[in-house]
Amino acid sequence: MNGAPVQEIRVQSREGAVRLRDGRKLAYVESGNLEGMPVIFMHGNPGSRYMRHPDDGLTASLGVRLITPDRPGYGQSDFKRGRTLLDMPADIEQLANELGLGRFAVMGVSAGGPYVAACAYRLGERLSGAAIISGSAPFNRTDAMAGVNRDYRAAYSMAMWPGWLLEPVMRLHDRSVRRKPDSALVALMKECSADDRAVLSDPAISQQVKGFRFEASRQGVQGMIQEARLLTSPWGFPLEDIRIPVHLWYWEGDSIVPLQMGRYLHARIPNTVPHFLPGGGHFSLYSNWKDILTTLVRT
Repeated sequence: MNGAPVQEIRVQSREGAVRLRDGRKLAYVESGNLEGMPVIFMHGNPGSRYMRHPDDGLTASLGVRLITPDRPGYGQSDFKRGRTLLDMPADIEQLANELGLGRFAVMGVSAGGPYVAACAYRLGERLSGAAIISGSAPFNRTDAMAGVNRDYRAAYSMAMWPGWLLEPVMRLHDRSVRRKPDSALVALMKECSADDRAVLSDPAISQQVKGFRFEASRQGVQGMIQEARLLTSPWGFPLEDIRIPVHLWYWEGDSIVPLQMGRYLHARIPNTVPHFLPGGGHFSLYSNWKDILTTLVRT
């Protein structure tokens, strides 16, 4: 058959690290099409640079160069004492500069969502697009935990405990997860929606989830404790001052970060594009990966 030759899609991944101005190391993984449009992905908590859709070919086919950094204290990125949400945009901008990026998009899932908001607030037009996926909203408001399931309501409440009490509990839980990752995944699935259980039953996705979770606490639980505190404290910037468009992806079946959190962000960020969908759950990132990235790169 005659016609134009089909261009081969190059699927690649590579690890790297940059040294930030204050001397800290920031580790990251690039995947997908390394000549494609750059999208910096903010992982959840617990999470690490290994969090992404397991099919790098799918990411590459969308023309996306996915860059996923470990946040401070996770994986191989150095811990930063006393950091705030608004410290992260400076780290991301330095990473982008080191990689020679001009404009780039950001997206974040779950605990990564507030960092997308911080980047949108601080970096503005440097961003080509922004997407918050099942991202937590501020907790210093009435009914902040409406619709959250029992286990995660307890987890959010524990994040406000004094450090001397929280740290041993977190260490014990982390030790259990690292020793028995399969059992930890089964326990997680019990609190999930039917859609989430279907997603997590995919062997490639379940292996990916266990892998990024194991790497998250390579240095211990210090990073996770710090982040839990950050996300349940006031964020430190007005959402109303975000000027760039932000896509919001939330699902009715999510009882970890319920739809009401997305509605709260939609009501306060001036220029949002809501994708509030039926069914689904907290892991709908995986089953909607193509739509999320396609929408983001076309912004």
